[in-house]
Amino acid sequence: MLAYLLGLFGSILITIAYLPQTIKTIKTKHTKDLSFYWLIILTIGLWMYAVYGFSIMSIPVLLSSAVSGILVTILLILKIIYK
Repeated sequence: MLAYLLGLFGSILITIAYLPQTIKTIKTKHTKDLSFYWLIILTIGLWMYAVYGFSIMSIPVLLSSAVSGILVTILLILKIIYK
């Protein structure tokens, strides 16, 4: 149970970490400092990790990677739009 709670809390913190950058990018419409290749690699990795979390039925892995994947996908789209 402790390991599950640690995983859940860690997942929440990792997911929250992308929120300030996403909000700042939406407000400023500035994406010059975001690496395009980093966004692509991270987006693919997060969505693959979400599929993995689903396959092993791990709620912390699935939720954190899916929500993080959504936020990073938004950043990637904004990078393309505001280029």
